[in-house]
Amino acid sequence: MRDKVSAALAALPRDAAIVCAVSGGADSVALLHCLAALAPAMGFSLSAAHFNHCLRGAESDGDEAFVQALCAQWSIPLALGRGDVKARAVETGESIEEAARVLRHQFLRAQPGLIATAHNADDQVETVLLNLLRGTGLKGLGAMAPQEGRYLRPLLQVTRAEILAYLETYGLTWREDSTNGRDDALRNRLRHHVVPLLRQENPSLAATVARSTALLRQDEAYLAGETQALLRRAARDGGWDAAILFAAPPALRSRAIRQILSIQKPAAAHVEAVEALLRDCRGSQSVSLPGGVTARREYGLLRLERTPSPAAFAPVSLSPGQQLFLPEAGLRVRLDGPVILEKKVDFLSTFAIKCDMMEEILHLTVRPRMTGDRLRGPGGGKSLKRWMIDRKIPAARRDLLPVAADSRGVVAVYQVGCDWARRAAPGEPAWLLRFWREGSESDDEPV
Repeated sequence: MRDKVSAALAALPRDAAIVCAVSGGADSVALLHCLAALAPAMGFSLSAAHFNHCLRGAESDGDEAFVQALCAQWSIPLALGRGDVKARAVETGESIEEAARVLRHQFLRAQPGLIATAHNADDQVETVLLNLLRGTGLKGLGAMAPQEGRYLRPLLQVTRAEILAYLETYGLTWREDSTNGRDDALRNRLRHHVVPLLRQENPSLAATVARSTALLRQDEAYLAGETQALLRRAARDGGWDAAILFAAPPALRSRAIRQILSIQKPAAAHVEAVEALLRDCRGSQSVSLPGGVTARREYGLLRLERTPSPAAFAPVSLSPGQQLFLPEAGLRVRLDGPVILEKKVDFLSTFAIKCDMMEEILHLTVRPRMTGDRLRGPGGGKSLKRWMIDRKIPAARRDLLPVAADSRGVVAVYQVGCDWARRAAPGEPAWLLRFWREGSESDDEPV
C-alpha cells in the first residue's frame, strides 16, 4: 500500500503541504499513518483535519476524541471543526448526506495546502454504480480522479482489503461508524448487496473499474479540450454563433451548452431546450432556465441573460379591519374578524386563524420570507424553502410571496398554506386573512 501511495504523490513538489482529512475510520487512519511515514523522505509537511458532523451524538464526539488522541500520539498538527448538519438540511432542503458533504468541504477548503482524502478503489466502484443508477455521461462514469484541484486521493488504487491488511501489519486501531452497517443509504445497499455479486463474477472488480475509469477520464479530458476550442471559435459579440454551435458534433455541442449555462448539474431538459434554440432559425426565440437565467437566440447569436431578482417588499404591520397593497408583489391583503367560522377554509390565499392568538394578531407582520422560517403541515414541520419547492414555486418568485408572521413564528404564507397548529376549525372564532391579486375579486385556490 505504501508504494502505491508514494507513486500517487510522486509528482508533488517536495515542499508541498498536505492536510489529511481524518474521520477516525479505517481508511483515513491508514492514510494518515502512511503519509506520516512518507513525509520525511518525500519532503512534504503533514497536518490533519477532522470535522464533527454532530449526527451520532456521543459516537460522533468519540470519533473526534479518538482522532485528537491519535494525532497527539503521532505529533501531527490537527484542525477540528463541527457543524449542525440537521439544521442546514432543514434550512436548505438538502438531504442529510448532501448537507454533511457541503459543511465538511467548507471546513476542509478553509485549511491551507492540499487536501488528502481516503477514497479507495472500492469507493470508486460504488461511485461508478451510483452515477450509473442516477444517470450520467462520460464524466460521471470516470468518477473520482487521483487529483482534482486541491484534493488528492492517494488511496484510489488501493483496495479496502489492502487497507485492512496495512492496519493489521502496523497494529493500528480505528473507529467504526455504526451507520455504515445500515441499508438506509443507497451507497450502503450497493456495498452490501450489489458489489459482492459483481465481485463473484470478477474477483478483480476494483482493479478493472480503476483501469476503466482512468481511460474514461482521458477521453473526457480530450473532449473537454475540444469543447473549449469550439467555444472560442463560436464566441462573437458577447455571445456565441448559433450556426457554429449547431454544426458541431453532438458530443461537443451538448458539452458546450452545459459550459455556457453555468448551472450546477444542468438537467438534460435544459440542454435540449437550448439545442432547440440553435436549431430553430425563425425570428428570435428564448427559453427560461433555473436561477433566473434566460437563453436567447437573436440574429444567429446565442446569448445568456440573467434576470435580476425582483426587489423584495418591506415588512408591514397589519391590524384587524385594515387593507394593504403590496406593490412589489402586486397583491392586496386584508385582515378581518373575529368571526365564527362557518365552514372549513382550505385555500392558498385565504386563511382562518385561531383567535387564541388575540394578542399576537394585533401585531401581525406581513413580510418576505426569512432564513429559518418554518411551517407546520399535516405531516409535521419543514422549512419554508422546502414548502415552496414542493409547491413548485419558481425560485425567482419566492421572495415576493407574502409571509404573515407574529411573535410565535409563521402563521400563513400566500400560495403555500396556513400553519396547521394555527388553523381555526368550523364553529371556532377566527381571524380571516385574505390575499388577492390587484384588479381581481378573488385569488382563492384550494390547497
